[in-house]
Amino acid sequence: MTGKLAIVTPAKNEAKNIPKLVGSMAEQTKRPDLWIFINDGSTDNTVEVFEEEIKKHGAAFKNTRIQLVNYEDVDQSYALGPKYSRIIKFGLNKILSLEKDFKYGYVGILDSDVFPENVYYEVLLKKFENNPKLGIASASKQQEDYGNEIITSYVNKSFAPSGFRVWRRACLDQTDYSISISQDSVSAARAIMLGWKVKSFPELEVSLRQRGAKFGFEYYGKSAYMRHVPYLYVLAGAARMYLLGKKDDARQYINGYKESAKNNIDRIEDPLAIKYYKNRFFYKLLGK
Repeated sequence: MTGKLAIVTPAKNEAKNIPKLVGSMAEQTKRPDLWIFINDGSTDNTVEVFEEEIKKHGAAFKNTRIQLVNYEDVDQSYALGPKYSRIIKFGLNKILSLEKDFKYGYVGILDSDVFPENVYYEVLLKKFENNPKLGIASASKQQEDYGNEIITSYVNKSFAPSGFRVWRRACLDQTDYSISISQDSVSAARAIMLGWKVKSFPELEVSLRQRGAKFGFEYYGKSAYMRHVPYLYVLAGAARMYLLGKKDDARQYINGYKESAKNNIDRIEDPLAIKYYKNRFFYKLLGK
């Protein structure tokens, strides 16, 4: 394995975000060695804008291999749950197909509406180098754009969101990436249960649009139910949102969980992940 970095970016109708996305990548002090940009059936000019912006920043990407690939799925909706994991799996397989005499030592996901600060990947890779047990990492600080204001929030220190995470390749190879309704949570739980550290770092930040802006914050309540998160934990999370001024988000979060329980929707099936989320408080006490 090498210290090289490969990034997968899924995009569906993200033309308005692409200039800022490409600009933030061009400004990185450590740019990816491979960037897989996946067009998920966009009906706007996402692809054209991406190509134009890459040309505009050509000098910055002279050492980055950029692959623009099209993805087709029977599900034409915005990429959530299983579809999102299918797209990412498609991108990960693309990385494998491009490897010859080496493996990329680090593999990340960067959603089209997430814009990391310029030292993002340089600092994360140093974190990996300094801690051989660090398996998945991300920023903790999120600057969420609510339109009329920017709200700062922090990711739980023992979680790394899918949309701007990086894996150590050895961790990804061991824990695998399978199709799931909540693969970011499944892969994080599997990594922790298999002895890896999953961390987000408060000294690093990303800017992003309001979480749930496209599909409502009820989705995150639904996600908590799908992960077998106890209702008490959901109430605690909603209380934190409420105190941060996100009153509507808190209500939607609880409603999403309760409606999912009422309708008995499908939940994650990975035994390791279920064990972790059902007993999350206990494992946190153990330092996992």
